[in-house]
Amino acid sequence: MNPNLQNLIELQKLDDVIRGLEAEVASLPRKIAEIESQLKTHIQQVESDKHALAENQKTRRRREGEISALRDKISHFKDQSLMVKTNDQYKALLHEIEFHESQIRQIEDQILGEMIESESLERKLRDAEVKLAEERTQAQSYIAAAEQRKREDEQRLAQVRSERSAIKSQIAVEIYETYERIAKGRKGEAVVAVVDGTCGGCHVHLRPQVFSEVMSSDQMHTCESCGRILYYIAMQTADEIAAQAPAGTTAGTNE
Repeated sequence: MNPNLQNLIELQKLDDVIRGLEAEVASLPRKIAEIESQLKTHIQQVESDKHALAENQKTRRRREGEISALRDKISHFKDQSLMVKTNDQYKALLHEIEFHESQIRQIEDQILGEMIESESLERKLRDAEVKLAEERTQAQSYIAAAEQRKREDEQRLAQVRSERSAIKSQIAVEIYETYERIAKGRKGEAVVAVVDGTCGGCHVHLRPQVFSEVMSSDQMHTCESCGRILYYIAMQTADEIAAQAPAGTTAGTNE
């Protein structure tokens, strides 16, 4: 096989690995940020639940204070009723006592409703705190693993880029420039295998003459449809070509 073509094939494999690693390195901080954002939202929700429960308890204490004050007034009115001299004065005090007792009943009803609400808030808060603790543990584990993966990817990237530089140095300048131009226009895929007479990039069937030249000639050929550089390895199926893809690449069709 033409040495330049062989080097281009290796270069394409390395570029595929580089793209995959770069994509993962770029995506990991975003995923970490998403996890942290979700965790922050749930922390804020727990704090909101705590605040709601505290406000409920504060309101109940205030109402209990109001009841205590009303009872003091009722006690005072009862003491006064023992000293009044007229029936009208006595009736007026009884009216005040009944009015304040009705206020106490209203406030007690409000407190009862708030106690029921408090029980619901406490259950909700307990459940939320348990879930938050689990989520925090999972988030910390995921973030630690993602950061480790990012470091490993960056180390692998440095290694693959070094290998790429070594391959690039063995390719003629004009051929490398052609490779770069095609790769730029074809989402990074400049060199593809011919499988069953079909371009591995655009999947268009080659003309018999072109297919024959790709198989037998030591010269480089490009697809008449998509312009990608073609190579042929006998007795390989599409599945076998895919199985040879370097780790970190993602299968897909780039027209």
